[in-house]
Amino acid sequence: MYINYLELQSFRNYHSLKTTFSAQVNIFYGQNAQGKTNLLEAIALLSYGRSFRTKKEEELIQWGKDACYLQAKFELEEYPFQVEIGISPKEKRLKLDGQPAKNSEIFGKIPIITFAPDDLQLIKGGPQFRRDFIDLYLALIEPKYRFIYYNYYKVLQQRNRLLKAGVHNPNELEVWNEQLIEKGSKVIKYRLQFIEDVKSFIADAQYQISGTHELLTLEYLGFKGSVLKGMPEEEIQIRFREELQQVKNNELERGITLIGPNRDDLRLTIGDAIDLRIYGSQGQQRTAALALKLGLIDKIKNIRGQYPILLLDDVMSEFDDQRKQQLLKVLLASAQTFLTSTSKSDFPIINEEAYFYEVAEGAMNRVQ
Repeated sequence: MYINYLELQSFRNYHSLKTTFSAQVNIFYGQNAQGKTNLLEAIALLSYGRSFRTKKEEELIQWGKDACYLQAKFELEEYPFQVEIGISPKEKRLKLDGQPAKNSEIFGKIPIITFAPDDLQLIKGGPQFRRDFIDLYLALIEPKYRFIYYNYYKVLQQRNRLLKAGVHNPNELEVWNEQLIEKGSKVIKYRLQFIEDVKSFIADAQYQISGTHELLTLEYLGFKGSVLKGMPEEEIQIRFREELQQVKNNELERGITLIGPNRDDLRLTIGDAIDLRIYGSQGQQRTAALALKLGLIDKIKNIRGQYPILLLDDVMSEFDDQRKQQLLKVLLASAQTFLTSTSKSDFPIINEEAYFYEVAEGAMNRVQ
């Protein structure tokens, strides 16, 4: 699966753009703040139905314009289809093959894996970054997971409203407890299976990028930080119920839910159980963050039958030449890939299937 055509009108700093791409590697290079990342954002927007950079969609409209328009043509098992998005300050309209569509009809149709400098927060940042990582890519692999998590989140919101307002009827809280346990246990079950399914792929990606034999290990932390793995849903429910009982008084005092998948975390260790968030070097953390993303390539290929599209923003800047070469070998052997860099020289090995584009002031030109 790949994108072969992109059109932008009044999107970010692009007044008008129409371009085609290589089915293998596409490299956007130029000085900072010229529009390289905007191109990756546009491709992701046409695949996810949302930006990976902002929740304020009016920011996507070029300054001084009333609306923006994006179009992409994708190839999926030799079946072409077209996605269009129009955004104004008041609304967003989506079309799939010329027909009005909902965001849910577009999300995941073409799986995208993105990597940006901020993804270092996957290792260094708080638990929310790691939960978001699991939830997004789990939804791409298992489409029904979106609804499973959404149903849990609705119950969580209702229970928090009750706790915040004050519980006057214990039976009412018990009803929400059972809903929270039922739906939250499904979320945890899916997350545990996801970690089990992808951990070997991620460890292999870390090895390929770093060239070391240090093993990257993933552990799911739930119920106040304990390691969870291989638990059937019934056992998760029993544990969930016990933990809720233990924090009941604290929840009533604080007016918020303190146990559940909305509080869980993912711990990454390397070598002799070195916690990367606390003790990892900058290089180890950056490599591990990239491995988390690239490790999903083969997993998605196994599930979907085709490779996802990769969007890698400024991934070369802090790697030495050896790691650049290791990374490029991985990329050249797999999915359609889009990379940004400030310099064309960041790519020591490349092949004839790669397209280079120079980006300057919201304009893009292909160069040899």
